[in-house]
Amino acid sequence: MRLARNRRRALSTIVSTTILLTAVVAIGTGVVAWSNTSLRTYESNLSSSASDKTNKINEMLTIENIVFIPSPLELNITVTNIGTLAVNVTQIQISDPSPRMLVQTVSHCISPNCSGNIIYPHSSQWFLIPYTWTSNTATTIAVTTLRGTIITTQGMHQ
Repeated sequence: MRLARNRRRALSTIVSTTILLTAVVAIGTGVVAWSNTSLRTYESNLSSSASDKTNKINEMLTIENIVFIPSPLELNITVTNIGTLAVNVTQIQISDPSPRMLVQTVSHCISPNCSGNIIYPHSSQWFLIPYTWTSNTATTIAVTTLRGTIITTQGMHQ
């Protein structure tokens, strides 16, 4: 009689151990799959962020010339890309000490080799912006690119 009782106990131990090991394997597989997915997502975000930041650092613009046109009152702004990446100008902001400020979303340039708002490496674009400027007043011009780079300069008509 004692032998039959030990066999049952041994069988239930084997079954419970098998069920426990199956559960551990299933949970472990789920954790490994989740961590791989999470790691790939993090790696993708990190590489695209690093690429964007590097491109932003490599954007090199300069505002070379500001022409105050008296009739009609306009500003002709020459922006030159001295970097190695093409730059997309999205906004030009013009302000002076008066309480007014003009934020112009750039729609087109007027250069002979104009290609929309994109300034290719080692080339320039002219932007003609209507602005009621006054003589002997410092005018601040800020050019913003698609990547968020802001280049600022000041000019004055005398």
